[in-house]
Formats: sequence, structure tokens, C-alpha cells
Amino acid sequence: MAESQARNAAVQVSDRAHERNIKRVFLMPTVAILLALSIFPLLWSLSISFTDYQRGGTTAVSSVDTAESGFLGLGFNLTTRNYIRMASDQRLHTAARNTLTFVIVGVIVQYVVGFGLALVLNQPFFGRNVVRVIFLMPMMMTPVAAAYTGRMLFDTRISPQAQLQRELSSLLGTQISIPWLTDGFWATVAIILIDSWQWIPFMTLLLLAGMQSISEDIYEAARVDGANAWQILQKITFPILLPITVTVILIRGLEIFKIIDIIVVTTGGGPGSATESLTMYIFDTALTFGNYGYAAAISYALLVLVIIFATLFLTATRRVSRQSAG
Repeated sequence: MAESQARNAAVQVSDRAHERNIKRVFLMPTVAILLALSIFPLLWSLSISFTDYQRGGTTAVSSVDTAESGFLGLGFNLTTRNYIRMASDQRLHTAARNTLTFVIVGVIVQYVVGFGLALVLNQPFFGRNVVRVIFLMPMMMTPVAAAYTGRMLFDTRISPQAQLQRELSSLLGTQISIPWLTDGFWATVAIILIDSWQWIPFMTLLLLAGMQSISEDIYEAARVDGANAWQILQKITFPILLPITVTVILIRGLEIFKIIDIIVVTTGGGPGSATESLTMYIFDTALTFGNYGYAAAISYALLVLVIIFATLFLTATRRVSRQSAG
């Protein structure tokens, strides 16, 4: 009897192992295709970042023997030519500053407003479900559609805000005119507002879901102990929502690093290069000017910038989490 049970158990273990192996065999083609589609472009772009690869083929970059292939050689000055060029590229520096401005200011605005809206929508009131659906509508639009909406809204001739400016000018007896899309500062503000208008619902949705997962018993116990609204928010809501907060801020930060559609539609990177982002500069470098090697090098610089941002942010949130736990 014992031997029979042992044999049955061994057969079951063998069958499970055989089943797992079959699953792996069927999954291997899909995994191989996904790896090829992700790893090959990554390695290819890394390789051409060390070349002077341009539209129509490679070009000679020096008198070395590798000029025919366009590869920049193994010497330090040659292999890092595209990367060294970035140190003196003022347009690149401007695009990097613009991108960091979009990321930092945009994430702060979206989180603060999204958190406030989540607090409001978490309270019971008539028509709350309808209001929630309305708040989610901008997120359902494509970025290009949102950009065209913002472009019409910030038009200085025929738009609601332009009419409001004229009415205020007439009322106050002084000229009020904000050049939303023709001044560098105001164009940056306009882009941040358009992006925030579209993606604040994303922040609101996830933060609201986190708030609704908090048991009402915790709040009741805090009120019994004499905690006021601010103390409850600071000591209960914020700490419990910290994992969701880290997630939404990280997701939106990484997404804003790649911002391009809103900028192309509203300002085209102007005036000058005042609103040009790194992604837009990479796009122009590769597809407008045909310099794929330099564009690939900038792409990897952007990757390094994103990794630094994510690392610093996660390190800071871990410290905050440890301090709140202590």
C-alpha cells in the first residue's frame, strides 16, 4: 500500500514537471519574439550612438580606416564623439532644462490637485458617481486632441480666456494681455496646464481608490482619540497612501520625460527652443536632420537622466517611509 502511494506521488510529481516543461516550450517562441523586439532595438541604438550614422548611410568622420563603415573606432576621443558633443550643445541643455521643468512642476501640480480632488470625491454627496465620470473624461482623450483643445483655449484672439482678458482690461482700465503661446515662460505654463488637465484624473483615480480602501474604523478610532482633520490626514491618510503616491508620481514623472505631442501641436518647441523637450530634440535630430547616431546618443543620455530621477525619488521616499515608521 505504501509503495503504491509512493509510486502515485512520484507519478504526480513527474506529470506536473512534464506539464511545466510543456508550458515552457509553448511559451518560448513568444518570449523569444518579445526579447528580440525589445533587446535588438536597444543594442542597435546603442551601437549607432558610437557612429556618425546618418540618413542614406554612414559617413566618414575621420581619416581612420574605419571611415567606410562609419564606426568611430576604439579610441576614447572617437568612441565618445557624440557624447562629448552633448557637453557643448546649448540647444540640448535648454531641452534638458525644459524637460526637468515639465517633470518637476507638472508632477507637483498634478499630485496636489489630484489629491485634493480625491479628498472631495471621497466624501458622500449627491451625484458623486456622475462627477467622477466627468472628471475622468480628459484622460480618455489622446494627447494630440488634448493639445488642440489647449491650443484653442490659449489662443490670444478668439478664446474664452482672451475674451476674459479683454473684459478685465476694460473693467480695470489697464491692458491685460498674457502671451500664452508666444512667450517662453507663459508657453511653458500653458504646456504644463494642458498636460495636467489631461492627467490629473489619473492621479485622482488611483488616489481615490487608495482612500476608499482605508477602513472607516481607523478614522473613527482617531476621532475618538481626539485627532482633528489635519492630524488624521497627516498621520493616517498620507502614510497609508504612500505606496500609491510613489507609484503614481513615478509613472507620471517617467511619462512626462517623454512629452512631445502636446509641445508639437501647441508651440512647436517655440518660441525659439523655450519649450522644446528632449524627446522633441531627439525626434528633430533623427528624422528632420537625419543624424541618427547623435540622436541615439541623446536617447541614452535621456535614459540615464530618467534612471537618476527614479533612483533619487525612490531613495527619498524610502527615507520618508522609514522616518514615518520610526
